[in-house]
Amino acid sequence: MTAAARSLGYTPSAISQQISKLERDVHQVLVEQNGRVVTLSPAGRVVAEAARRILNEIDQMQVQLENERKTVAGTLTVAAYATATRGVIPPALCRLRSDWPRLKCHLVEADSHHAMALVEDGSVDIAVVHDWLEMPLVLSAGLSARHLGNDISDVLVHVTHRLAGRGSVAMPDLCGEVWLYEPGSVAHDLLIQSFTGASNTRLFGHDVAEYASQIAMVEAGLGVALVPRMGRGTVPDTVRVLPVVPAPTRQVYAVWRSLTGTRPALQAAVLALAESFSDDAIDPVEVGFGTAVRVTQSRWPAAAAVQ
Repeated sequence: MTAAARSLGYTPSAISQQISKLERDVHQVLVEQNGRVVTLSPAGRVVAEAARRILNEIDQMQVQLENERKTVAGTLTVAAYATATRGVIPPALCRLRSDWPRLKCHLVEADSHHAMALVEDGSVDIAVVHDWLEMPLVLSAGLSARHLGNDISDVLVHVTHRLAGRGSVAMPDLCGEVWLYEPGSVAHDLLIQSFTGASNTRLFGHDVAEYASQIAMVEAGLGVALVPRMGRGTVPDTVRVLPVVPAPTRQVYAVWRSLTGTRPALQAAVLALAESFSDDAIDPVEVGFGTAVRVTQSRWPAAAAVQ
């Protein structure tokens, strides 16, 4: 109930009231509560599936109407993680505002996992998400994606750190360090993968979500951090930036529901995001359901095929 309220912009009590009203309308119990856990009843699953089909029909209707209008207009909601919000979103939204004044855009800042869930359930139109080369993105059925570019991460250490004078480092060089990390993030997953076999997979000393806060902690000599270049800005004089070999690389994608892929507004937004992200280091990839594959990308890619 709380998650639904947060996603929809209502209070939990308002959500409960709406469900109670719906139960009275259909004369069925739709949710079953066991302590603090709420699950759908069999009747609730029937209603939920019917609602999903109705929303898909509405999406298709909106796409057809926009295609008939043959112009970029209407509303579009984009979810993006914090560093993309600083590094990619502002120039993209400015370009859309300049080129398409009849298009109204709304931004929702959300971590990569949450942004993917928001686009999947229809709360947003596009999600800007990322993965790591070591852990590729896998899409759910009904989603398509375009690779926007790559974001390399470096290790940040204090100027007095034993490795501060090195030109580059490898991840094994940093085993046993006190890491600053965001719990549950893909960067955290990468660190755990890098140090598999370490005596304590929570050897990372401090749970720090924001990269700016991680940099401040490094500046104070309280640990080391793996920080992406996108949106990082200038680091303090007492912090050293060490390239990692091989470079930890985040692949950044725009993800949308395949049903809406022909919307002129969505196509314009994805193109604006791609143009705002200049990175020619790796050929673009297109992602389909259940897999991540490298393909040749055209100027405007069609929706990725569901495998």
